Amino acid sequence: MTATIIPDLPVFVVIAPLFVAFVLPTFARRMRLVEALVILVGILGFLGALYLASLVFAQKGSPLIYSLGGWQAPWGIELKAGNLGALFLLVVTGVSLPVSLFAKGNLAQEVGGKERSARFYVLYLLLGGALAGMAVTNDLFNVFVLVEVVTLSCCGLVSARNHPRAAEAAFKYLIMATLGSTLVMGGIGFIYMITGHLNMEFAARELASIWQHSPHVVWMALSFILVGFGVKAAVFPLHVWLPDAHSTAPSPASAILSGLAVKGYLICLLKFLYNVFGSALMQEFAVDRILVLAGAVAIIAGSILALSQDELKRRLAYSTVAQVGYIVLGLGLLNKQGLAGTLFYLASHAVIKSTLFLAAGAIIAATGKKKVSELSGIGRKMPLTMAAFTIGSFGLIGLPLFSGFVGKWYLLLGSIETGKLLPTVVVIAGSILCATYLLPVIRRAYFEPAPDTTNADWQDPQDPGFSQKLALILLAAIVVLLGVVPGPLLELAKRAAVELLLLQ
Repeated sequence: MTATIIPDLPVFVVIAPLFVAFVLPTFARRMRLVEALVILVGILGFLGALYLASLVFAQKGSPLIYSLGGWQAPWGIELKAGNLGALFLLVVTGVSLPVSLFAKGNLAQEVGGKERSARFYVLYLLLGGALAGMAVTNDLFNVFVLVEVVTLSCCGLVSARNHPRAAEAAFKYLIMATLGSTLVMGGIGFIYMITGHLNMEFAARELASIWQHSPHVVWMALSFILVGFGVKAAVFPLHVWLPDAHSTAPSPASAILSGLAVKGYLICLLKFLYNVFGSALMQEFAVDRILVLAGAVAIIAGSILALSQDELKRRLAYSTVAQVGYIVLGLGLLNKQGLAGTLFYLASHAVIKSTLFLAAGAIIAATGKKKVSELSGIGRKMPLTMAAFTIGSFGLIGLPLFSGFVGKWYLLLGSIETGKLLPTVVVIAGSILCATYLLPVIRRAYFEPAPDTTNADWQDPQDPGFSQKLALILLAAIVVLLGVVPGPLLELAKRAAVELLLLQ
């Protein structure tokens, strides 16, 4: 049986959530069954991703390749689960499962009613399946299709909250995302026009031999891809849709949007840059310098904007803009240490930001208070929730023994290896700025007295229910575990970096 499953595993982890999303509306009135199916898909997806990663490890990085319909590349669509694919699949499934647990029994309060909750779960599974597809696809047009599925799912998740602000945020997201999609499609069109291929490997081979004959077309393709995915991933100053979308969405949606959706776009950008154009062309067209500069600006600007926000979820949303800057900066370092740090930090940030948004959602649901200035003493009222928020904050700042430290450390090593001062200084400065907008939340929660509970404006808050507690504990534990024992995931990131840089 195992021999039968292994060849189909790359497509199974993509198809399973999409299939369940298709049949889920049938059970819309049986919410417990819907929630059980979503959690079951999450468990199976994580186990499948874990097994796939173990196979990639055992084969020393040799990818598992699946040709859809039996058509071999370049004629057919190819799924390729190598080091990078296994890493991102672990991230997607490892974060999706706790978020599913958090949503159990609590989602109706945020979106209203069983039918709206069922629609939310359909979009949630479509998003998860499309992100899994992004991890393993090796086809340019397939990337575009998956990007569109993710975009439309995200818009639906943002608008799931029954509030005028949610509709406005979703519409703004849709307009900006459509612009990004148009540019991405244009970039793919330019690549196909000069190479005649949509398979990434075949397009890369052709591009390496003929780019000198059409340098302007290559530059246009690179420009369209960079700006298109820059809009999608909210790279500063193309981030204008993100603060409203992530702060307005229901808490599980905020966690998945910030933790995974943005990372999916960045993985696609990475595949275009390294798998199609390659590091040599990136240097030829100065893309590496553009990425380092854009990342540095995003880190500083996003952190400064986060400092000025009193609304908790909005502060976290602007923090995402800053943290995306670390990943973009790392993509431009073009060395093993920097790229390994980028991939590890991508995984770390996905877990950390999901933890922070879920904890923030639990606090807002329990207290009715959305502003940081109104959360005095909440740490004593909701100890487990605030402990998870604190662990996530320490990880995002990059303190030792937490996962963010490992990623930032390797980013620093990669920056030093380039011999450039700017990325080194910005990585350190970004951590300091991160502390300035997260530590005040912790200080107010633990060291300021709570308001009088007899005050009509203040509810007596408590930690959320069992499944929500379990989700927060799992995510916080992963943040600590990756900080203390980063070995397996870090090794996968290093192998992926070597593979992308063609150093093996």
